[in-house]
Amino acid sequence: MIMIPRFWIACCCLFALADQATAQLSARPEAIRVQFAMYEDPELETPDIQLRLKSDLLPLWREALRRPEADYQRLTASAIAEAAEAGFPDLEPAQDDLEAVLKSEQNHLAARTAAARALIALESRDSAPLLFEVSQSLTTPIRMLVEPALAAWGFEPILPVWRDRVRDPQTSRRELVLALDGLAQAGDAQVLDNMLKIVHAAGRPADIRLAAARAAGAATDKGLEPHAGRLTDHPRATAVHRLCAVALLKRQSTQSAQQQLATLASDDNPAVAEQALGHLFAIDPAQVIPLADQAIQRPDPKVRRRGADAFVAVPDPQRVEPLASLLDDPHPDVRRSVRDDLYRLAGTDDLSDAVRRSARAVLNNDSWRGQEQAAILLGALDEETAATRLLDLLQAERPEVKIAAAWALRKLAIPETAPELFEHVQQQTKARRSGRGTDGLDEQVAHLFEALAILNFAPAEDLLREYVPKKFINGYYSRGAAIWSLGLMYAGRPDEDLVGQFVERMMDMHPTNPDVDIVYEMSATSLGRMNAESRLPEFEQRLGTVSAHDRLAYAIRWSIEQITGEPAPSPGPAIRSRAGWFLEPAAETDPVAE
Repeated sequence: MIMIPRFWIACCCLFALADQATAQLSARPEAIRVQFAMYEDPELETPDIQLRLKSDLLPLWREALRRPEADYQRLTASAIAEAAEAGFPDLEPAQDDLEAVLKSEQNHLAARTAAARALIALESRDSAPLLFEVSQSLTTPIRMLVEPALAAWGFEPILPVWRDRVRDPQTSRRELVLALDGLAQAGDAQVLDNMLKIVHAAGRPADIRLAAARAAGAATDKGLEPHAGRLTDHPRATAVHRLCAVALLKRQSTQSAQQQLATLASDDNPAVAEQALGHLFAIDPAQVIPLADQAIQRPDPKVRRRGADAFVAVPDPQRVEPLASLLDDPHPDVRRSVRDDLYRLAGTDDLSDAVRRSARAVLNNDSWRGQEQAAILLGALDEETAATRLLDLLQAERPEVKIAAAWALRKLAIPETAPELFEHVQQQTKARRSGRGTDGLDEQVAHLFEALAILNFAPAEDLLREYVPKKFINGYYSRGAAIWSLGLMYAGRPDEDLVGQFVERMMDMHPTNPDVDIVYEMSATSLGRMNAESRLPEFEQRLGTVSAHDRLAYAIRWSIEQITGEPAPSPGPAIRSRAGWFLEPAAETDPVAE
């Protein structure tokens, strides 16, 4: 049996309440998409991916579940669970067989546990009564597997069991936490008094007290302020006391509760402060504004993000500058999400100037993090006044900055910058060919090639042509961008020399030294953009060498459609399967022998 130290359990619980903020942060939509132009123009069709098991696999698994051997049952049920968790559909016919394994008391506990996991993975809510019945007659580990699923499914018959556990002082630690978590999800208040007794019980472990506080806070929206005050005013109050207080106040919205949360929002413990700020924000974002300046200075990124959320939710020109300071935040998620927030705020007339002014100030500072994010923001906002500084930053030491500056200059596409952009790519080409290239050179040159093509800067053509042949020293993205750029510059007017080179690159399938995928794709789309009608046979030939859902196949079909004016046949959905399962049908022939 694996023993988990109490300290570790307590630490996990201290930060469990902060997980919600992480989910919200990761779910934040990206407003600015930093991507190469060659991947956006043309915008190729993307495949409809469908997961599908081999047709003879599920019948074999069902047969294995019916065998008496415990290992067959266990491993097969585990395979079904894994397939369901991976998203493979049409596994429901195995439900009856899995239920039979789970139900039989003669079967090994490991097999029954695996069957329970598979039924849960299948979202088999019809099996909830059986899962409940069996889990209560077996051991704690299977209850730890089953009961969270029953809670998520809203299975009400289990509520009395959970209530009884909370009432019983002899309930084991794990069983009690399971019950409290289930009641919290159900928002059940029938044993609220018992929950509060546990919250205040100094002798109880931290994880149990926190679970009880979460359950009590979810159970009622009134009357818990005195209990929260009792915890925070305790003469030997610890972080556990204050975390419990925050949990109790989750649904309380009175003036007293708001005052308590405001005090807790300044707590030295970041988990306490972050959750208090989150609860205040849920009540009214304006309640966080007086605390936001302090919050964005805190060491914890989740607390800083809470302060930023308030500035974004209650926007004001005076708050843009402190918000923009987070473009230089040490945590990448914070600075990127603030960048996108500022991009959205700039769409408001009374905030646009403040956003642009603050971003320029950050761009002019010396910190690379702020320079990178400000460059991306100003490029997306088409802020041409930043062009001079962006040109300077092409020489930055950090690759993140020089790539962002190149991307921004491509987005701005100011004709007057073209000579300097061209001079820079000439210098970088000499550096890479002499072995003096630095990190980020390939990506930066690719963005600048795209910019020169968009600006139709004719002097760059000879240099672009140098990047077409198969010379890997010229980079990966740079070669792809050079081919895309030449296709754009010669759109609608096929140059026979370029057409021949692009066809050669697209058809280069040397068995030991082939070209790279980006070159194949950009050669194909450039031929279509140039309207190279005479090369349709090569398109058809190359199409037969790749999967129907390979990016090159989509590029070729796009080009054929551009040249012929007729819609290309759809390849249909991309079927994805998987091999290497515990049990698979035997092959009709032995591929090794062949």
